[in-house]
Amino acid sequence: MDTKKSLEKQLEELGHAVSREDAFAANVMARINAAEPGRIKQNNKLIFRSFIMNRFTKFAAAAVIIIAVVLLANFWTKTSPTAAAAEVFSQAVKAMENLKSVYIKLQMRTLPSDNFELIGVNYDLVPIEMWKKFDGTFYGKWRAEKPGRVVVMDGNSTLLLIRPNEAAKGGPNTGFVMWLKDLLDIEKILDRQLELAKEQGSDLLLTHEQTQDGHNQLVVTVEAKAMGNFANDYAKNSSIWESDNQRIYRFDEQTKLLEGLDVYVRTDKGDVLVLQITEIKYNLDLDPALFVLELPADVIWLQEPQQSAGDEKYAQLSPKEVAAAFFDACAKENWNEALKFYPISTISQRTKDYLGGLEVISIGKPFKSGLYPGWFVPYEIKFKWGEIKKMNLTVRKDNKAKRYMVDGGW
Repeated sequence: MDTKKSLEKQLEELGHAVSREDAFAANVMARINAAEPGRIKQNNKLIFRSFIMNRFTKFAAAAVIIIAVVLLANFWTKTSPTAAAAEVFSQAVKAMENLKSVYIKLQMRTLPSDNFELIGVNYDLVPIEMWKKFDGTFYGKWRAEKPGRVVVMDGNSTLLLIRPNEAAKGGPNTGFVMWLKDLLDIEKILDRQLELAKEQGSDLLLTHEQTQDGHNQLVVTVEAKAMGNFANDYAKNSSIWESDNQRIYRFDEQTKLLEGLDVYVRTDKGDVLVLQITEIKYNLDLDPALFVLELPADVIWLQEPQQSAGDEKYAQLSPKEVAAAFFDACAKENWNEALKFYPISTISQRTKDYLGGLEVISIGKPFKSGLYPGWFVPYEIKFKWGEIKKMNLTVRKDNKAKRYMVDGGW
Protein backbone atom coordinates (compact mmCIF):
# COMPACT_ATOMS: atom_id res chain seq x y z
CA MET A 1 0.00 0.00 0.00
CA ASP A 2 1.21 3.54 -0.79
CA THR A 3 1.65 4.86 2.77
CA LYS A 4 1.91 8.52 1.78
CA LYS A 5 -1.19 8.37 -0.41
CA SER A 6 -3.12 6.58 2.33
CA LEU A 7 -2.01 9.16 4.89
CA GLU A 8 -2.97 12.07 2.70
CA LYS A 9 -6.39 10.57 1.99
CA GLN A 10 -7.12 9.97 5.67
CA LEU A 11 -5.78 13.35 6.67
CA GLU A 12 -7.85 15.04 4.01
CA GLU A 13 -10.96 13.28 5.29
CA LEU A 14 -9.99 14.19 8.83
CA GLY A 15 -9.40 17.81 7.88
CA HIS A 16 -12.93 18.10 6.50
CA ALA A 17 -14.33 16.26 9.52
CA VAL A 18 -12.86 18.49 12.21
CA SER A 19 -12.61 21.85 10.46
CA ARG A 20 -15.49 24.26 10.07
CA GLU A 21 -13.64 26.32 7.52
CA ASP A 22 -12.29 24.93 4.26
CA ALA A 23 -9.49 27.51 4.32
CA PHE A 24 -8.23 26.19 7.64
CA ALA A 25 -8.30 22.59 6.43
CA ALA A 26 -6.50 23.55 3.22
CA ASN A 27 -3.81 25.34 5.22
CA VAL A 28 -3.19 22.30 7.42
CA MET A 29 -3.12 19.96 4.43
CA ALA A 30 -0.64 22.15 2.58
CA ARG A 31 1.80 21.68 5.45
CA ILE A 32 1.11 18.00 5.99
CA ASN A 33 1.67 17.27 2.28
CA ALA A 34 5.31 18.28 2.77
CA ALA A 35 5.92 15.34 5.12
CA GLU A 36 7.32 12.08 3.72
CA PRO A 37 7.33 9.31 6.34
CA GLY A 38 9.90 6.57 5.84
CA ARG A 39 9.79 2.96 6.95
CA ILE A 40 7.26 1.81 9.55
CA LYS A 41 7.71 -0.93 12.16
CA GLN A 42 4.33 -2.55 12.70
CA ASN A 43 4.85 -3.73 16.27
CA ASN A 44 2.95 -1.00 18.11
CA LYS A 45 5.92 1.29 17.46
CA LEU A 46 6.74 3.68 14.67
CA ILE A 47 10.01 5.03 13.34
CA PHE A 48 9.97 8.23 11.25
CA ARG A 49 12.95 8.73 8.92
CA SER A 50 14.01 11.55 6.61
CA PHE A 51 11.12 13.96 6.89
CA ILE A 52 10.92 16.92 4.55
CA MET A 53 9.12 19.45 6.64
CA ASN A 54 8.66 23.17 7.01
CA ARG A 55 8.52 24.88 10.42
CA PHE A 56 4.96 24.48 11.66
CA THR A 57 2.52 26.83 13.27
CA LYS A 58 0.70 25.76 16.42
CA PHE A 59 -2.02 24.09 14.35
CA ALA A 60 0.47 22.23 12.18
CA ALA A 61 2.31 21.06 15.30
CA ALA A 62 -0.95 19.56 16.48
CA ALA A 63 -1.42 18.02 13.05
CA VAL A 64 1.86 16.12 13.40
CA ILE A 65 0.09 14.06 16.02
CA ILE A 66 -2.47 13.05 13.42
CA ILE A 67 0.18 11.31 11.36
CA ALA A 68 1.28 9.20 14.31
CA VAL A 69 -2.22 8.39 15.44
CA VAL A 70 -3.56 7.51 11.97
CA LEU A 71 -0.69 5.10 11.43
CA LEU A 72 -0.80 3.61 14.91
CA ALA A 73 -4.54 3.51 15.54
CA ASN A 74 -4.78 0.16 13.73
CA PHE A 75 -2.36 -1.29 16.25
CA TRP A 76 -3.36 0.49 19.45
CA THR A 77 -7.14 0.45 19.17
CA LYS A 78 -9.93 -1.27 17.31
CA THR A 79 -11.72 1.98 16.62
CA SER A 80 -11.77 3.85 13.34
CA PRO A 81 -8.38 5.51 12.63
CA THR A 82 -10.17 8.62 11.40
CA ALA A 83 -12.31 8.87 14.54
CA ALA A 84 -9.27 8.38 16.80
CA ALA A 85 -7.26 10.96 14.85
CA ALA A 86 -10.14 13.45 14.90
CA GLU A 87 -10.33 13.21 18.68
CA VAL A 88 -6.57 13.75 19.09
CA PHE A 89 -6.60 16.62 16.59
CA SER A 90 -9.39 18.37 18.46
CA GLN A 91 -7.62 17.99 21.80
CA ALA A 92 -4.25 19.12 20.46
CA VAL A 93 -5.65 22.24 18.79
CA LYS A 94 -7.57 23.15 21.93
CA ALA A 95 -4.47 22.70 24.11
CA MET A 96 -2.38 24.93 21.86
CA GLU A 97 -5.08 27.59 21.66
CA ASN A 98 -5.44 27.73 25.43
CA LEU A 99 -1.72 27.79 26.23
CA LYS A 100 -0.89 31.06 27.99
CA SER A 101 2.45 30.35 29.66
CA VAL A 102 4.95 27.64 30.51
CA TYR A 103 7.50 27.30 33.30
CA ILE A 104 10.28 24.71 33.03
CA LYS A 105 12.81 23.77 35.68
CA LEU A 106 15.63 21.46 34.68
CA GLN A 107 19.11 20.36 35.59
CA MET A 108 21.93 20.18 33.07
CA ARG A 109 25.59 19.18 33.14
CA THR A 110 27.14 22.53 32.27
CA LEU A 111 29.18 25.37 33.76
CA PRO A 112 27.19 27.98 35.71
CA SER A 113 28.59 31.01 33.86
CA ASP A 114 29.27 29.54 30.43
CA ASN A 115 26.89 29.50 27.48
CA PHE A 116 23.56 27.68 27.66
CA GLU A 117 24.63 25.33 24.88
CA LEU A 118 27.63 23.90 26.72
CA ILE A 119 27.48 20.44 28.25
CA GLY A 120 30.14 18.13 29.66
CA VAL A 121 29.68 14.54 30.78
CA ASN A 122 31.96 15.21 33.76
CA TYR A 123 30.36 18.51 34.78
CA ASP A 124 28.05 18.79 37.79
CA LEU A 125 24.31 19.18 37.25
CA VAL A 126 23.44 22.89 37.28
CA PRO A 127 19.87 24.20 37.83
CA ILE A 128 18.26 26.11 34.95
CA GLU A 129 14.85 27.82 34.93
CA MET A 130 12.88 29.01 31.91
CA TRP A 131 9.64 30.93 31.50
CA LYS A 132 7.61 31.79 28.43
CA LYS A 133 4.46 33.87 28.05
CA PHE A 134 2.25 33.39 25.00
CA ASP A 135 0.73 36.84 24.71
CA GLY A 136 -0.64 36.77 21.18
CA THR A 137 2.44 38.36 19.64
CA PHE A 138 4.59 36.54 17.10
CA TYR A 139 7.48 35.71 19.46
CA GLY A 140 5.88 35.94 22.87
CA LYS A 141 8.17 36.73 25.80
CA TRP A 142 10.62 34.44 27.55
CA ARG A 143 13.42 34.19 30.10
CA ALA A 144 16.15 31.59 30.67
CA GLU A 145 18.40 31.66 33.73
CA LYS A 146 21.20 29.71 35.38
CA PRO A 147 23.51 30.81 38.22
CA GLY A 148 25.94 32.79 36.06
CA ARG A 149 23.78 33.87 33.11
CA VAL A 150 20.32 35.18 32.33
CA VAL A 151 18.65 35.90 28.99
CA VAL A 152 15.42 37.86 28.57
CA MET A 153 13.39 38.31 25.38
CA ASP A 154 10.77 41.05 25.82
CA GLY A 155 8.91 40.36 22.57
CA ASN A 156 11.12 42.56 20.40
CA SER A 157 14.75 42.03 21.37
CA THR A 158 16.97 39.76 23.46
CA LEU A 159 19.25 40.82 26.30
CA LEU A 160 21.97 38.63 27.80
CA LEU A 161 23.70 39.25 31.12
CA ILE A 162 26.82 37.27 32.01
CA ARG A 163 27.22 37.93 35.70
CA PRO A 164 28.51 40.10 37.14
CA ASN A 165 28.60 42.79 34.44
CA GLU A 166 29.01 41.63 30.81
CA ALA A 167 26.01 42.00 28.52
CA ALA A 168 24.96 41.62 24.90
CA LYS A 169 21.94 42.62 22.84
CA GLY A 170 20.31 40.82 19.92
CA GLY A 171 17.15 40.33 17.94
CA PRO A 172 14.27 38.10 19.07
CA ASN A 173 15.95 35.01 17.56
CA THR A 174 19.54 35.69 18.63
CA GLY A 175 21.14 32.40 19.64
CA PHE A 176 21.95 33.18 23.26
CA VAL A 177 20.12 30.04 24.43
CA MET A 178 20.49 27.78 21.38
CA TRP A 179 19.20 24.22 21.86
CA LEU A 180 17.25 24.97 25.02
CA LYS A 181 15.06 27.45 23.17
CA ASP A 182 13.33 24.48 21.51
CA LEU A 183 11.83 23.70 24.91
CA LEU A 184 10.45 27.23 25.20
CA ASP A 185 8.72 26.82 21.83
CA ILE A 186 6.56 24.25 23.54
CA GLU A 187 3.98 24.13 20.77
CA LYS A 188 6.66 23.22 18.20
CA ILE A 189 8.58 20.50 20.03
CA LEU A 190 7.19 17.53 18.12
CA ASP A 191 7.65 18.96 14.65
CA ARG A 192 11.10 20.27 15.61
CA GLN A 193 12.12 16.74 16.52
CA LEU A 194 10.92 15.55 13.13
CA GLU A 195 13.04 18.25 11.49
CA LEU A 196 16.06 17.15 13.51
CA ALA A 197 15.40 13.52 12.58
CA LYS A 198 15.83 14.55 8.96
CA GLU A 199 18.84 16.81 9.56
CA GLN A 200 20.70 14.32 11.75
CA GLY A 201 19.63 11.10 10.04
CA SER A 202 18.29 10.00 13.42
CA ASP A 203 15.49 7.66 14.44
CA LEU A 204 12.33 8.88 16.12
CA LEU A 205 10.37 6.27 18.05
CA LEU A 206 6.79 6.92 19.19
CA THR A 207 5.14 4.69 21.79
CA HIS A 208 2.21 4.60 24.19
CA GLU A 209 3.19 4.15 27.85
CA GLN A 210 1.40 4.23 31.16
CA THR A 211 2.88 5.58 34.37
CA GLN A 212 2.65 3.73 37.68
CA ASP A 213 -0.32 5.84 38.67
CA GLY A 214 -2.19 4.93 35.47
CA HIS A 215 -1.44 8.15 33.59
CA ASN A 216 -1.19 7.68 29.81
CA GLN A 217 1.69 9.27 27.93
CA LEU A 218 3.02 9.52 24.42
CA VAL A 219 6.77 8.88 24.62
CA VAL A 220 8.94 10.18 21.79
CA THR A 221 12.48 8.75 21.84
CA VAL A 222 15.05 10.28 19.52
CA GLU A 223 18.34 8.49 18.79
CA ALA A 224 20.77 10.91 17.17
CA LYS A 225 24.36 10.88 16.01
CA ALA A 226 26.68 13.80 16.70
CA MET A 227 26.50 16.58 14.13
CA GLY A 228 29.69 18.23 12.87
CA ASN A 229 33.22 17.50 11.69
CA PHE A 230 35.11 15.31 14.15
CA ALA A 231 38.37 14.71 12.33
CA ASN A 232 39.53 16.24 15.60
CA ASP A 233 37.16 15.18 18.37
CA TYR A 234 37.89 18.11 20.71
CA ALA A 235 34.30 19.42 20.51
CA LYS A 236 32.69 15.99 20.77
CA ASN A 237 30.11 15.91 23.58
CA SER A 238 30.44 19.65 24.20
CA SER A 239 26.80 20.23 23.25
CA ILE A 240 23.77 18.04 22.73
CA TRP A 241 23.93 18.57 18.96
CA GLU A 242 27.59 17.52 18.99
CA SER A 243 27.00 14.27 20.86
CA ASP A 244 25.64 10.82 20.16
CA ASN A 245 22.54 11.17 22.28
CA GLN A 246 19.16 9.79 23.24
CA ARG A 247 16.36 12.26 23.98
CA ILE A 248 13.23 10.92 25.69
CA TYR A 249 10.24 13.29 25.54
CA ARG A 250 7.06 12.51 27.46
CA PHE A 251 3.78 14.11 26.42
CA ASP A 252 0.36 13.90 28.01
CA GLU A 253 -1.63 11.59 25.76
CA GLN A 254 -4.72 13.76 25.89
CA THR A 255 -3.40 17.32 25.72
CA LYS A 256 -0.14 16.59 23.85
CA LEU A 257 1.67 18.96 26.24
CA LEU A 258 5.23 18.12 27.28
CA GLU A 259 5.50 16.52 30.71
CA GLY A 260 9.15 15.48 30.87
CA LEU A 261 12.47 15.14 29.09
CA ASP A 262 15.64 13.15 29.75
CA VAL A 263 18.73 13.51 27.55
CA TYR A 264 21.53 10.94 27.65
CA VAL A 265 24.92 11.22 25.95
CA ARG A 266 26.31 7.95 24.63
CA THR A 267 29.94 7.41 25.70
CA ASP A 268 32.39 4.51 25.63
CA LYS A 269 31.84 4.16 29.38
CA GLY A 270 28.06 4.13 29.15
CA ASP A 271 25.17 6.56 28.92
CA VAL A 272 25.36 9.78 30.93
CA LEU A 273 22.29 11.81 31.87
CA VAL A 274 23.14 15.39 30.86
CA LEU A 275 19.71 17.07 31.01
CA GLN A 276 16.51 16.35 32.88
CA ILE A 277 13.33 18.35 33.29
CA THR A 278 12.42 18.24 36.97
CA GLU A 279 9.29 20.39 36.86
CA ILE A 280 7.00 21.83 34.20
CA LYS A 281 3.87 23.92 34.72
CA TYR A 282 1.43 25.52 32.32
CA ASN A 283 -0.77 28.62 32.40
CA LEU A 284 0.76 30.24 35.45
CA ASP A 285 0.31 33.97 36.01
CA LEU A 286 3.81 35.21 35.22
CA ASP A 287 5.12 38.44 36.74
CA PRO A 288 5.83 40.98 33.92
CA ALA A 289 9.08 41.81 35.74
CA LEU A 290 10.44 38.43 34.60
CA PHE A 291 10.86 39.84 31.11
CA VAL A 292 12.73 42.96 32.17
CA LEU A 293 16.45 42.76 32.91
CA GLU A 294 18.16 45.39 35.03
CA LEU A 295 21.82 45.80 34.12
CA PRO A 296 24.60 46.90 36.50
CA ALA A 297 25.88 50.46 36.24
CA ASP A 298 29.33 49.25 35.15
CA VAL A 299 28.03 47.04 32.35
CA ILE A 300 30.53 45.96 29.68
CA TRP A 301 29.04 45.26 26.26
CA LEU A 302 29.90 42.32 24.04
CA GLN A 303 29.60 43.74 20.54
CA GLU A 304 30.45 43.51 16.87
CA PRO A 305 34.05 44.44 15.95
CA GLN A 306 34.30 48.18 15.49
CA GLN A 307 35.62 49.49 12.16
CA SER A 308 38.51 51.95 12.34
CA ALA A 309 41.36 53.26 10.24
CA GLY A 310 44.15 50.75 9.69
CA ASP A 311 41.92 47.72 10.13
CA GLU A 312 43.12 46.28 6.83
CA LYS A 313 46.20 44.75 8.44
CA TYR A 314 44.08 42.95 11.03
CA ALA A 315 41.84 41.49 8.34
CA GLN A 316 44.88 39.77 6.81
CA LEU A 317 45.81 37.88 9.99
CA SER A 318 45.33 34.11 10.20
CA PRO A 319 43.70 32.41 13.23
CA LYS A 320 47.13 31.55 14.65
CA GLU A 321 48.39 35.09 14.12
CA VAL A 322 45.31 36.55 15.85
CA ALA A 323 45.84 34.27 18.85
CA ALA A 324 49.49 35.28 19.06
CA ALA A 325 48.68 38.99 18.71
CA PHE A 326 45.96 38.85 21.37
CA PHE A 327 48.19 37.12 23.93
CA ASP A 328 51.08 39.47 23.09
CA ALA A 329 48.85 42.48 23.80
CA CYS A 330 47.81 40.92 27.13
CA ALA A 331 51.44 40.17 28.00
CA LYS A 332 52.35 43.83 27.41
CA GLU A 333 49.09 44.99 29.08
CA ASN A 334 48.31 46.97 25.95
CA TRP A 335 44.55 46.78 26.39
CA ASN A 336 43.67 49.05 23.48
CA GLU A 337 45.48 46.62 21.20
CA ALA A 338 43.80 43.63 22.88
CA LEU A 339 40.42 45.17 22.03
CA LYS A 340 41.33 44.86 18.34
CA PHE A 341 40.94 41.11 18.76
CA TYR A 342 38.24 40.82 21.41
CA PRO A 343 34.80 42.33 20.57
CA ILE A 344 33.92 44.02 23.84
CA SER A 345 33.42 47.67 24.83
CA THR A 346 36.20 47.64 27.43
CA ILE A 347 38.50 45.18 29.17
CA SER A 348 37.33 44.59 32.74
CA GLN A 349 39.71 44.90 35.65
CA ARG A 350 39.09 41.25 36.43
CA THR A 351 40.32 40.28 32.95
CA LYS A 352 43.30 42.60 33.23
CA ASP A 353 44.29 41.00 36.53
CA TYR A 354 43.90 37.55 35.02
CA LEU A 355 45.64 37.95 31.64
CA GLY A 356 47.93 40.91 32.26
CA GLY A 357 51.67 40.12 32.21
CA LEU A 358 51.25 36.54 30.95
CA GLU A 359 54.05 34.75 29.10
CA VAL A 360 53.37 32.89 25.87
CA ILE A 361 55.05 29.48 25.84
CA SER A 362 53.65 28.19 22.55
CA ILE A 363 50.92 28.66 19.93
CA GLY A 364 49.94 25.52 18.04
CA LYS A 365 48.36 24.66 14.70
CA PRO A 366 44.68 25.68 14.44
CA PHE A 367 42.06 22.99 13.86
CA LYS A 368 38.32 22.64 13.36
CA SER A 369 35.97 20.42 15.33
CA GLY A 370 32.24 19.84 15.65
CA LEU A 371 29.85 22.57 14.59
CA TYR A 372 31.94 25.55 15.68
CA PRO A 373 32.13 27.98 12.73
CA GLY A 374 35.66 29.15 13.55
CA TRP A 375 38.98 27.65 14.60
CA PHE A 376 40.44 26.20 17.78
CA VAL A 377 44.00 27.43 18.36
CA PRO A 378 46.08 25.38 20.84
CA TYR A 379 48.16 27.45 23.24
CA GLU A 380 50.27 27.22 26.35
CA ILE A 381 50.74 30.28 28.54
CA LYS A 382 52.23 31.07 31.93
CA PHE A 383 50.42 33.53 34.20
CA LYS A 384 52.33 36.15 36.15
CA TRP A 385 51.74 34.18 39.39
CA GLY A 386 53.44 31.12 37.87
CA GLU A 387 50.52 28.89 36.87
CA ILE A 388 50.76 27.25 33.43
CA LYS A 389 47.65 26.76 31.29
CA LYS A 390 47.21 24.66 28.14
CA MET A 391 43.95 25.08 26.26
CA ASN A 392 42.43 26.06 22.91
CA LEU A 393 41.55 29.65 22.04
CA THR A 394 38.47 29.99 19.82
CA VAL A 395 38.55 32.50 16.97
CA ARG A 396 35.96 33.22 14.29
CA LYS A 397 35.32 35.71 11.49
CA ASP A 398 31.56 35.52 10.89
CA ASN A 399 31.20 39.21 11.69
CA LYS A 400 30.62 42.38 9.70
CA ALA A 401 34.31 43.29 9.83
CA LYS A 402 35.18 39.92 8.25
CA ARG A 403 38.27 39.43 10.39
CA TYR A 404 39.17 36.83 12.98
CA MET A 405 38.23 37.73 16.54
CA VAL A 406 38.78 35.94 19.84
CA ASP A 407 35.57 34.21 20.90
CA GLY A 408 36.63 32.47 24.12
CA GLY A 409 38.80 29.70 25.48
CA TRP A 410 41.08 31.75 27.71
